[in-house]
Amino acid sequence: MRIGIDVNCWSNRRGFGRFVRELIPAMVKQSGGGDGDQYVLFADRQTAARADFPEGCKVVVAETSAAATAAASSDGRRSIGDMWAMRRLVKRETLDVMFFPAVYSYFPIANGVPCVVTFHDVIAETLPKKVFKTRRSRFLWNLKSKLALRRARRVVTVSEASKQGLMKHFRLPAQAMRVVGEAPSETFKPVTQIDDAALTRHGITPGERFVLYVGGISPHKNLNTLIDAYGAATTRFPDLKNVRLVLVGDYAGDSFTTCYQDLCSQVAGRGLQKQVHFPGFVPDEDLRQLYAASEAFVFPSYLEGFGLPAVEAMACGAAVIASDQGSLPEVLGGAGHLFDPYDVRSVAEALERVLMDAGYRDELRRRSTERAQIFSWERSAREALAILHEVKA
Repeated sequence: MRIGIDVNCWSNRRGFGRFVRELIPAMVKQSGGGDGDQYVLFADRQTAARADFPEGCKVVVAETSAAATAAASSDGRRSIGDMWAMRRLVKRETLDVMFFPAVYSYFPIANGVPCVVTFHDVIAETLPKKVFKTRRSRFLWNLKSKLALRRARRVVTVSEASKQGLMKHFRLPAQAMRVVGEAPSETFKPVTQIDDAALTRHGITPGERFVLYVGGISPHKNLNTLIDAYGAATTRFPDLKNVRLVLVGDYAGDSFTTCYQDLCSQVAGRGLQKQVHFPGFVPDEDLRQLYAASEAFVFPSYLEGFGLPAVEAMACGAAVIASDQGSLPEVLGGAGHLFDPYDVRSVAEALERVLMDAGYRDELRRRSTERAQIFSWERSAREALAILHEVKA
């Protein structure tokens, strides 16, 4: 089977970028070359210049004016010319199926080729005021989503929770939906000895206690509630002031809506400047060290499609404290401590319990290590390929 894939999200640092970079090589590896499936990867010029695509694939590059992920940002707009350039490239190839690993970079293609589109979540639909800066951006996102759904033979998502959310919001039938889970990269695994230099590079003193968050510095991630809860916990139990709150995420180069300045003002208003730290983007090798060295990983999102940082943290043996909303209870499967993200007291009590009870913290770490073993990109690749073959048939 000849499979076309939109890889314009390859360089994105968010979860759906990771989905593309991990899933596609795993699919290519499973196909094994020879008489197996063949792949045609469609990329804009800007993405192709930086990407390390898997060997054995045909890469077709469009002469575009801007990278799709930048143009489709929270306050941007992809040009019609760029989308038409991508469409023309797809039309020139003989394909059995076209796969979009993220609706974020979807572009209309000619009729005739079966199409599979991945919607990672319903965050934009459920929490639009926390995602879009303008009404125009919201309108264009909704238009793109509707066009993609109309064209899709199957809709893929990354968790059962997201599947239910998509079915409810878009009134999709269950038979049109499929789930392809995510998994941690091979980089994320237990650490036998912490690399002090990795911590120092990102403003963390080796040996100090800290709680870690990893993800977007965006409104729907609910970091303002986490900061309030951290402040409440350290006020109630002064010994916890020695445990810093480290919020990892790209607040400078991210194409999504950021609330970094608001969070900095909140931290200053509470007098927590020495206790709350924003290292910015951290590469995977160093991030592994941060996960492993943390007292706990905390994930306070109002909604997640999957919640990949939580699984990465578990793969490194971290104790996990997380929101009880969206996919997170499903993904954690009892391995983490859950709280109500809308309730500051609930978040504070979760922090207090895990940080003050070493035995409970160690138990959560043990559960994390066991739970992380069920996730693999090889399984995800098998699931994705089965869907593409099903659509082609």
